Amino acid sequence: MVMETLQIRLTKELLNEISMLIDWGIYSSTSEAVRDAVRRLVTGVEAPIRNIPKQVEKEAKEVKQEIKPEVKEVKPEAREIIKKLDKEVKKQFQKPTGTLDFYPEDKETQNKIFEILAKTAVRFGFKEVDSPIIETMDLLKAKQGEEIKKQIFTIEKKGDEEFAIRAEFTPSLARMFVAKQKELQKPVKWFCINKVLRYERPQAGRLREFFQFNVEMYGSNKPEADAEMINLVIACMKNLGLNENDFFVKINNRELLQGLLLEIVDQSDLDKVISLIDKKAKITEEDFDKEAIALGLNEDKIKRIKKLINSSLKDLKPENELAKKGLDNLKEILTYVDNKYVQVDLATARGLAYYTGTVFEVYDKDEKFRSIAGGGRYDQMIELFKGEQTPATGFALGYATLSLLLGDKARIPSIDLSVDYFIVIVNDGVRQKAFEIANNLREKYRVEVDFKRANIGKQFKFANNIKAKKVIIVGPDELKESKVKIKDMGTGKEELVDIDDL
Repeated sequence: MVMETLQIRLTKELLNEISMLIDWGIYSSTSEAVRDAVRRLVTGVEAPIRNIPKQVEKEAKEVKQEIKPEVKEVKPEAREIIKKLDKEVKKQFQKPTGTLDFYPEDKETQNKIFEILAKTAVRFGFKEVDSPIIETMDLLKAKQGEEIKKQIFTIEKKGDEEFAIRAEFTPSLARMFVAKQKELQKPVKWFCINKVLRYERPQAGRLREFFQFNVEMYGSNKPEADAEMINLVIACMKNLGLNENDFFVKINNRELLQGLLLEIVDQSDLDKVISLIDKKAKITEEDFDKEAIALGLNEDKIKRIKKLINSSLKDLKPENELAKKGLDNLKEILTYVDNKYVQVDLATARGLAYYTGTVFEVYDKDEKFRSIAGGGRYDQMIELFKGEQTPATGFALGYATLSLLLGDKARIPSIDLSVDYFIVIVNDGVRQKAFEIANNLREKYRVEVDFKRANIGKQFKFANNIKAKKVIIVGPDELKESKVKIKDMGTGKEELVDIDDL
């Protein structure tokens, strides 16, 4: 079994304190004390962590019972030293909070999922773009709400330049659109898949560094454009193996919601009430009432708002023109989408103030997880970035929550990291020819070669461990006839093959 190698640097002071633990008979050596701290780290005892590499997790299960029970019953001075040791090990070897490491299996899985998302977007006529991970603070501040501004990772100011790491893609893509606005054929349909960073409290489905699939359309104010976004996100989910029993789309219209709310509250309270409605599902009924009262709403208004957001489409009889316009728009969009996936929900508000029309969010059917994707229409966005007025619509899909749903539904794509050929080198005299064969095969196949100059038995064992499909044995006798021996590792069948025929 292979265990990860961890390089630990301990202070002289802590080493002295560990010596005290040894003197007290708690540990037999410094290395045993450190190993115990690492064990507690990987097994979660007093130092819980997530996403433990599989080989470490396996080792942890085997050693979990080896943790000395007497450590829990030692005197307070020893307990404090053990805590300091645990803290030092944890500090040195945990990844940054709210981030993920992607080992080969994880990365290959992610690549497959991203490939499906990208291919789906291309089939809908979208083209892939990308942007720098850093942007100027002026750009990010132009659009971001106050909450997002607090979550931006800033970079130390150098001279007159002030940069920050992107917290979402919309400002960057808007900047790119404005730069070539006059020459681009409308509508412009773009997508990108990359990292964004936000400084916020990590939880299931929410990280500080995370991947987003981002889609934007510039230049159409028609309902068909909004329907295109919903149809695309549905197609993405279906192409990942999910169906109507696994997920659904909540849809609403901000003009409809605003118009209906203006029949209850004043214009000055509108944005605050929408923000409160947006988080209704995340708080208790009691907390909702408390926050509504804090906004100055009386009992009657609170009751009317709750009745409104629980209403069905057929129950709505809007009186003002804004609400009527939003209702007509929403009804038309529903004619262009697959309604077995779509559900009208007047509580879907997408609290950010820049949304101007359609808003939607994608959830797992049981709503066990956070929103998987969300978006809508923002027709004043381009003007914020000094461009000419241009209607726009789009959405973002988060990989973290998507992967939780795929795992929950057993829809994680299957991957194959095995190599097609492993080349066994019989002796040093054939090594050069073996590498020549490997390089030729790599034009079409995945090929591994022995790099440790191991004996033949160990080379075959390695080939078996990496799940090589076939082994090519390069030996001096076979080379004299310009041949190599190939063994199928699945069937065990062997055959001599001309090198020119490989």
